[in-house]
Amino acid sequence: MDKMKKVGILGAAALIGAGLAALSEERIREFVKEKIDTGALSKEEGKTLVEDLVSETKKQKLDLEKNIVEKIRAAVLKADKQLSNLEARIDETKIQELEAELERMKNLRKTENKD
Repeated sequence: MDKMKKVGILGAAALIGAGLAALSEERIREFVKEKIDTGALSKEEGKTLVEDLVSETKKQKLDLEKNIVEKIRAAVLKADKQLSNLEARIDETKIQELEAELERMKNLRKTENKD
């Protein structure tokens, strides 16, 4: 079996089995060391696998962080829009209440002036 294919298969199995996001660099190194110790990988294959897995783990973490930031940004923008709409509705309600109070005061004056 081709060395890179072997490394690729073992790498895929390791990622699927443990979950890429949960793997720490230390766990990756321990996993690969076990594979080297049992003869499943050469030291060179192990080194390549560690580099690939650590790199992929860092990429996945960055992607996750970027996704979280995007979700938070979208939520904040949505909340800001809802807040603006609510403020506009409150302002409109206040205006209507003030107009109603003004009309009531005008009517009271008219009533008082008639008397």
